[in-house]
Amino acid sequence: MNIEENLEHDIPLAQFTSYRIGGPAKHFIEVDTPEGIVEAIRWAKKNNEKYFILGGGSNILIADKGYNGLIIKNSYQYIYRDGTEMTCSSGLSLARACLSASRHAFSGLEWAAGIPGTIGGAVNGNAGAYGQSMADIVKSVKVYLVDEDKIVEYTNEKCGFAYRYSNFKLGNQVILEVVLQLKKGKTEEILQKMQEYVANRVSKHPKFPSAGSVFKNVPLSELTSVDPDVIEHARSDGAIRNDKLSAAWLIESIYMKGRWVGGARISEVHSNFITNESLKASAEDIIVLMSLIKQKVRVTYGIQLKEEITYLDY
Repeated sequence: MNIEENLEHDIPLAQFTSYRIGGPAKHFIEVDTPEGIVEAIRWAKKNNEKYFILGGGSNILIADKGYNGLIIKNSYQYIYRDGTEMTCSSGLSLARACLSASRHAFSGLEWAAGIPGTIGGAVNGNAGAYGQSMADIVKSVKVYLVDEDKIVEYTNEKCGFAYRYSNFKLGNQVILEVVLQLKKGKTEEILQKMQEYVANRVSKHPKFPSAGSVFKNVPLSELTSVDPDVIEHARSDGAIRNDKLSAAWLIESIYMKGRWVGGARISEVHSNFITNESLKASAEDIIVLMSLIKQKVRVTYGIQLKEEITYLDY
């Protein structure tokens, strides 16, 4: 692919994010092959431009000023099945992966039904729900090592999966393809479970533009200095699951649910969502609200919330 011929400039990025927020990219290119991804990165390095791989745009906040570099829009769509293994391109949506799994009676991906974003993004952040995550089903990942300019294959163990984390967050290694190890199930049961999860998300998640959960739930292992009465209160409210304290419960308990800053709002439906309800919110509005939440939770409980979303160009 000829990168120079396909480059665009000053492209508004809000249209590519679930937040509908973000200024223009200095350079922009859409690619649909792994070779295209690699060549775009090589172009950026050669021209001393920083770069960012943009997938579904569902877990990201892009600065109002935009991105002073090359945005590589990953539209690489590929899926291949071999037994109960499913090889997916990094740009494949989770929705398409779930659909393919259900059609072939592959179980293990039900929890992802209704989650926006791509396979690559899900692996990068070790997405998960209902006590399951990508770490449970990833067999291997094909990766482009930017500094070494070569493609390698990582096993699950080498990905460094942890709660909402993988080693890919360290940078300079780009996910190209992912092999998911699923198991044979019954189509009716798989579809029923997926429908239940989707219905649950629809009922509990706001309908306005957002980036999903803003903060990570807090592992109990990090709460040893927190007042035991707080932990017991949270437990009695059902706010502790899988040994983690709900960030939404913390935010609701400090009475910030529904709070506005500019065009951004802490959702009345789910307090760990900050929404662009007005469709006029700026990235700065979101940042200010997040800062207020973190400060009040820290002062009230001595707990430091950690962001789940990614900032771009801050």
